[in-house]
Formats: sequence, C-alpha cells, structure tokens
Amino acid sequence: MLLAQSGTDRFITRMKNDDINGDGKLTLDEFTGPQRLFERLDEDGDGVLVLSDDAAQRLKNLRAKASDQSGPAIGSADRQRMMETIQSRAANLRQGDAAMRGELRERRDPDHRDVRYGEHERHVLDIYLAKTENNEPAPCMIWIHGGGFRRGDKSEGSLFARPFVENGIHYVTLNYRLSQQSLAPACFHDCAHAVQFLRQNAEKWNIDKSRIAIGGGSAGSGLAQWIAYSPDRADPTAADPMLRQSTRVSAVVLLNAQTSYDFRWVKKHIPGDAWMGDGLQQLFGYTIEDIDKIEDEQFRTIQECSPITHLSEDDPPTVFYYRRSKDPEIAMQNAMDGIHHPFFGIELKKRADELGVPCDVFTVETTKDRLFYNRRWDHAVKFLKKHFEME
Repeated sequence: MLLAQSGTDRFITRMKNDDINGDGKLTLDEFTGPQRLFERLDEDGDGVLVLSDDAAQRLKNLRAKASDQSGPAIGSADRQRMMETIQSRAANLRQGDAAMRGELRERRDPDHRDVRYGEHERHVLDIYLAKTENNEPAPCMIWIHGGGFRRGDKSEGSLFARPFVENGIHYVTLNYRLSQQSLAPACFHDCAHAVQFLRQNAEKWNIDKSRIAIGGGSAGSGLAQWIAYSPDRADPTAADPMLRQSTRVSAVVLLNAQTSYDFRWVKKHIPGDAWMGDGLQQLFGYTIEDIDKIEDEQFRTIQECSPITHLSEDDPPTVFYYRRSKDPEIAMQNAMDGIHHPFFGIELKKRADELGVPCDVFTVETTKDRLFYNRRWDHAVKFLKKHFEME
C-alpha cells in the first residue's frame, strides 16, 4: 500500500497515468515504472499501491479538471485497449536481466571518508576501494555531484559506487565550493586540484594514476568535462608537489550534462528559457536584467568555464547519458528540462566527430531506450573497462 506520507505529486501523477481502469489502485501489471520502485513503494507487500485519502482526493480533482478540458469520456472498448497498451509497456520495461528487474541500489559506505584535499571545508572527498588481484594498482573513477553549483554533496555518489568497485575500479566522490561561497572559476579549480591530490597520493590508495576517469551529473558533468578537455594543469615548476601532477584523464562519463555555461551559446542552441537559469547567473555573478553590462573579463571567465570551448583532438573518449528525449519541445517545457536537454551533448558530439574524438550520446526515445538508461551504469563500466584496457 502507498502510505499517506508517500502521497506526493510524483505518485499522484503516476496513479493518474497508470490507473487506466480507474479503480484507484495500481498492480504491478499496471505500473509502468521499474519493478524495484514498485517493490519499494509496496511497503506491506500486498502487491497493490493505494493512495492516501488526501492524495486520492487530489487525484480526483486532477481527473475532473482534465475531463472538463478533454471532451467526451473514453469508451469502455477504448479504455480496454489503453489498459492492454499499458500492461504491454509495463511488461517490456521489466524485461532484461536481474540487475534491471532487481534490487534497489544500495548506498555503500566509503573506505575513507572526508579525506581533505584542500583548505576549505568543502575540500573533502570519499574513497571507495576495489579489491584487486595480488593487490595490484587499480584504475579509478572520479564522480562529481550536481546541484546547479548551489547545492549537493559527495554522498549522493554513493548510490553509484557498487558497479565500479565490484568490477575492479576504485571510485571517488568529492565536494567543491558552491557558488554562494565563491564564484566561478573556484569550483572548477577545486575539482582539478582534487584530481592532482589523488595522483599525488595514488600509492597510498593503490590507484593506478595512469588510468583515471572522471564524470558527473548536471553541474558535476560540466566540472568533469572542463577538467577532461582543458589543457593539462600540471605545473612542473610548482613548489607544491601536488600541483606538479597531471589533470589529464582516460575517459569521461556524463549524466544529463551541459557542455557550455555561456548563456549566449545556450540561448542559440537550446530552445526555451534555459539560458535564463538562476544557477548560471549565480555561478558567474550576473543577472539577466544586467546582461548588457557584463564586462569582457567576465565573459572571458564564462567562456573559459564552458567545456565545449576547450575540446581538442587529443581529448579522451566521452559518453553522455540523458534521461530525456532529444525532441526540441522537451526543452521548452521548463528551464529544468532545457538545461538538461540532449542538445548539449549532441552539439559537443558534432565537434568531437570533426576532431576524431570518440563520443556517444544516448537519449530516451523508446521503451528500449528507457531500459538502456536504467542500466546505464552497466554500460558505463564496460565503457571504462575498454578504455582502461581491462578486457
């Protein structure tokens, strides 16, 4: 049963879309989401999800409003066909191996928590160690959290740790200064320093510093790309040995990524109002009302922090995963859909193809695509194993 405290707008919408027969209940056959989500919501294990009274009334109001706007009611024959379609779709979503049908991702505790890589309170990282044969140095995946540069924490990455460490790849998540603490390029430099710190201490954690990949979601994806595509930040003359370490990486894994933070570029390539996002304004310290007053130096910072600006022929292979369709109308629904639209990755792929840099962009257009997206970490591990030469 779906308890009262779980009756959020998200599940009301799920009930509205999936409860085709209108009985106010959802069985597994009707439920179009992942089976693991159904099992989590079905707290009493009776195989049926039911909204709380309050949420049910909200759903009733939504349906009444939709009925007023949609014309004649659906006939019983049409309703039956819709029901069969929903059941078929649900069955397709549950196809595949046990990993897809299966268990909820479990948060794994890091082997080393809050390891400090700098002086700021946010300069900390967590390390999840993989077991290797004969304790040989293993490759490493660095994951950078999202949150619009204004929120988020490295602990979010714990949900993704298991597929990597179970396949012999160390996994690291890190924090960085948020935009309310320091404007760009501070967070970009923080993440680069974290890479250098890991290389400087690679022997301590049995990391093969010649095989380091980087990735992230949303804001974290931009930070990861910036490191991957920018010139090596190693300074061989630096007094601090950490700063002599390379920032180059072997591969890039990205989730719902932006590839530019220049609002002019975003306005040109992404339909809708994504270019007006508050996150971009706060990151660089401007307001939409005053964009005509942005000085050249500030524009240079914006361009410098936009990953697509730096892409070159010697950059590492990249894979993009988007949970949205590449349909332009998706970007126009709201700024959040726009700022995570696949056009960001598609535009970078165009340049990557011209330069000969391996780049793949996966979007969700069909049920099969949704299955693939739900299993993206399995694909990401295979992608890294290939480029780490583990196979």
